[in-house]
Amino acid sequence: MIQTIPQVKQIRYLEGAVSQFDDRATILLRMEAPEPRIVAAVSRLFPGLSVVCEEHTGVSGYLFSIDGRLESKALNKLHPDQQREGYLMELEGSSVTIAAAQAAGLFYGLQTLRQIIDNHDLIPAVEIVDWPDTSLRCMNFDLRQTFSKPEMLLAYIVEFAKFKVNGLLIEYEDKLPYERYKQVCHPEFAFSREQLEMIKETAKNNFIDIIPLQQSFGHLDYVLRHDEYKWLREKESSTGELCPSRPESFELVTGLLDEMIAMHPDSRYIHLGCDEVYSLCECETCNRTYAGARERTFIAFVNRVIDYAAGKGKIPIIWHDMLKKCAESDLQLLDKRAAVMIWIYNGRNIDADVSRLTATFRNAGFEVMGAPAVRCFDDQEHQNYPVVASRIDNVLQWSRTSGKLGIDCVVATNWSTSFSFGLPYGIFETTWYVMALFADVHWNREADTSRFIDKFLKLFHGVDPTTANSKLGNYLNEDYYLIIGSLLDDVKANKDVAELIAVMNAFEHSSDRMRTIHKYLYRWELFPGDEAEWRSLLSYYRRNTAGRTKVRPQMSAILRHFQPEAMADHFVLSRFYLHDYLEEHVYRKMGLTLEENFT
Repeated sequence: MIQTIPQVKQIRYLEGAVSQFDDRATILLRMEAPEPRIVAAVSRLFPGLSVVCEEHTGVSGYLFSIDGRLESKALNKLHPDQQREGYLMELEGSSVTIAAAQAAGLFYGLQTLRQIIDNHDLIPAVEIVDWPDTSLRCMNFDLRQTFSKPEMLLAYIVEFAKFKVNGLLIEYEDKLPYERYKQVCHPEFAFSREQLEMIKETAKNNFIDIIPLQQSFGHLDYVLRHDEYKWLREKESSTGELCPSRPESFELVTGLLDEMIAMHPDSRYIHLGCDEVYSLCECETCNRTYAGARERTFIAFVNRVIDYAAGKGKIPIIWHDMLKKCAESDLQLLDKRAAVMIWIYNGRNIDADVSRLTATFRNAGFEVMGAPAVRCFDDQEHQNYPVVASRIDNVLQWSRTSGKLGIDCVVATNWSTSFSFGLPYGIFETTWYVMALFADVHWNREADTSRFIDKFLKLFHGVDPTTANSKLGNYLNEDYYLIIGSLLDDVKANKDVAELIAVMNAFEHSSDRMRTIHKYLYRWELFPGDEAEWRSLLSYYRRNTAGRTKVRPQMSAILRHFQPEAMADHFVLSRFYLHDYLEEHVYRKMGLTLEENFT
C-alpha cells in the first residue's frame, strides 16, 4: 500500500510493480509556458538525471515523464474542479507520467512521486488522481519570542511544500528590517534585507504565498514599549494597545504598513491583526468621541486601516474575536473589503461556533477564513511541545467544519507566546507532527487519520510501525510526544527533531516532579527537626534535582542546533528560572544540597 502525507485522493492499483529508475533515465518536461520553478524542482528532487524540456508552442498543461510518453490528453481525466493544483500520475513498468493543468499541480505531483520513491521499497503500479480540498493551506511562522536559525527557516519552507502547503502567515514583529522605524527592530535577531529576500524567494520557488502580518491596533507591545511611542497607548498599563483617537496612532500604523507592504510586493493579502484589543474607550478622548461605544470605536479605526491597505492593492485580513461582540448594525459599518479570519482553538463545539460566526460574517458581506492551532496557549504557558490531544482534536474538527462551510483559506496557527512580554511556549520543531496532520486533512478531508501516528513515524522519521509496535505495544495518535524518545535508535530521518522532543520530555518529567516538593516542605514545617522527615525531604530533593541538572546541558546543546545561541539561552533560562530562584533563595538556605560526588 502506498502512503503519503497528504494522503492522495484517488488511487487505482494496476498489475505489477514499478522498476527503480537508474541514473541513465531521462526526464522529459513539456510545459505550456516556461516555468523555471518546475525545472529547478525536478533537478532538486531527482539529482543526477538528465532533464529535457520540449518546445512550448501549442502545448496544453504541464507534463512530466521518466522514460514514458507525454500525452496532454491525460489531462482529460481531471475534472475541471480538480485542475487547480490537481494532477494525474501513472506509475507502470519503468515509466512515470505526471500531467497537470497548472504548474502548481505538476509541482505537487512531483512531491508525491518523491515521497513514494523515498519511502517504499516495492512500488506497485498505480494510477493516482489527486487535488486539494482547500485552496489556500497555510502554515505560520510566529517570530515574536523564539524561532529557528534563518537557514533552517528556509529549509522548513521547502519542507512545507513537500506537504503541499501553499501559504505562509508570518508575524515578524520586531524581526522585520524596518528602515523608518529602525528603533523598534530587535537589536540582535532582526532579519537583514538579504535574509528577508531569501525567505520570500524560497517561498516563491516552492509555490508558497506569504501573508505578512502587521499588528495594527493591539499586540503592538514591541513598538509602544519605546519611550518615543508609549504616549500613543490607550492607557499607560495597556502596553500594546493604541489610542485610536490620536492622529499619530494612524500615522504610526500606516507607516509600519507602508514598510511591510513595500517589502512584500507579491503578497496578495496583508493581515492587520486587530485581535484582543481590550482597552477600548478607556481614555477620556475616546470615551467622549465615541460615547463609550467600544465596538464602534473599534470599527471606526479598523475601517481606516482597511481602507489604507486596500488602497495599496492588498486584501486586508483581520481576526474575528473583536467582531463577534458587534451588533448586526455595527457589523454593517465594517469595510467589506476585509476578510475575516475566525480563530477558535479549544472546545468540542467547533462546528456549531464556526458555523454561527461564518453565517454572521457572510451575511454581512465578508469573505471568511479559518484558523485552527497546531500550538497555542492551552492553559499551559510553560509547555515544551504542543498539548497534543487538544491540537489533534482542534485540527480535525476544523477540517470537517471548513469543508462543510466551504471555507477555502485555513491557517495552522503556531504561536510561540501569548504576548510579546510573555513566556515562550515551545520550540517550532516540536510542532511537525501536528503540522503534518493539518496538511493531511486540509488537502484531503477524507484522509484516514485513525493511525496517523504510524504514517508520520514512517514518512517523517523512517520508523516502521511494526518496529514501533514491537517495542512499545499499543499506542495512539496522542502518544507521539511520549514515545518518540523511546524509538531514537530506530529513527532514520529527522532525528534531531526526535532528540529535541526526547530532551523536552525528560525536562518535563524532572521539573514536574520537582513541583511536588512542596508537600515535603510542608511536612518539614509540621515536624521541624525530625530526622526522618529531613531524610525524606533531602532524598526527594536530591533525586529530582539530579534529573533536572542532568537535562539542562542537553537542552542547551540541542537548542543550539536549531536556534541562534542567545535565543537558545533565553529559552533555557525561561525553563529553569524559577527552579534556579528557589534553589538560591529557599533550598540552599534550608541546607538542601546535592551530594558532593554527583555528576
